[in-house]
Amino acid sequence: MTAKTTSKVMTLDAFDIVIPLYRERWNTRAVLEGLTSHYSPRAIHIITPATEVRSLQDHVKNWNVAPTQIYNEDVFFQKRYGLTKDEICAELDLQASLYNPGWFYQQLLKLGSFEGIDDLSEWYVVWDSDLLPVKAWPLLHQQEDATQHSFALLQHNQWGNPQIVSTWATWIRSVLDVEPLTDPFGTFVPHHMWFKQEHLKSFQQQVSNYYQSNDCWLVLMMRSANEFGTFSEYWNYVSWVAAKAPDALSFYPYEQFGETTERFFDDGTGLFSASLRRHQLMALDLSDSQLSTEGFSPSYPEVKSFILSEYGANLPSSLSFESSPRHLKKNKENMHIEESRSRWNPRIVEAPV
Repeated sequence: MTAKTTSKVMTLDAFDIVIPLYRERWNTRAVLEGLTSHYSPRAIHIITPATEVRSLQDHVKNWNVAPTQIYNEDVFFQKRYGLTKDEICAELDLQASLYNPGWFYQQLLKLGSFEGIDDLSEWYVVWDSDLLPVKAWPLLHQQEDATQHSFALLQHNQWGNPQIVSTWATWIRSVLDVEPLTDPFGTFVPHHMWFKQEHLKSFQQQVSNYYQSNDCWLVLMMRSANEFGTFSEYWNYVSWVAAKAPDALSFYPYEQFGETTERFFDDGTGLFSASLRRHQLMALDLSDSQLSTEGFSPSYPEVKSFILSEYGANLPSSLSFESSPRHLKKNKENMHIEESRSRWNPRIVEAPV
């Protein structure tokens, strides 16, 4: 199942990329242009709240991106199941959960993208909206006369919250009746994933079998969150495929691309974005007094140029720009190594004077 990079990178297999997006942020343009530059997808599909649709449609017209379609997440499943986001989330009884309803709902958007997007490719990539590809990995490559659809392990398994990980594993064993797939170094929460519609349909059927119910799988997934407290869409899926269709699973080990990725808080006011703006000002011979976050939406070439100036030849495979303030409050023992080693983590690095 471990992927091997070869010199023959496949470009013949057209595929789509799906991105659930809570709201457009300073790095959205760079991520979309970066995906277009590295992977040339057939189309990019963005699923976002109704309040974001119109402005995002206007903005992507001026960006260097693959053909992009934008969907209202509030009614994404309504045509197929007659259910709105509010109706699906109403099944949740979170009480003291660490997560809000939107966190669970975006997982369902990933697992059910093909049910709300007409003519979505059979194999499609879900990509987290804050993950910027830099020295990135091939998603398609030829191996033994077959096209492999490969993702990269980007998160080390020795850090994080063990209680949450244990709960995820219990969900997999209970609901899917398979063993959670594990790796000696990486986790299967890689912030991007290849999905195949065939395997997603059998996954949904297994959820229905577990609950012995004809209710919509979306509703059953939310009820499972009430029962178990949480679930992990990526780990659920790869564990299911590893057990039922192992030949369809291919990934790069953590040492190939995970060891250089970085993850840090930056909502547009962080160390990276502030340094990027200063870099741009210097290039334009402008002063810091003109440093502003208003309308800040750099292109991928602009961000890549800054990264090259900072890292030189030692480029990261990717950077994750976390926007949740909980990353500023996380206990250090639960901080992922990708966070603790980053030069842009405000919890680790002193802000520049």
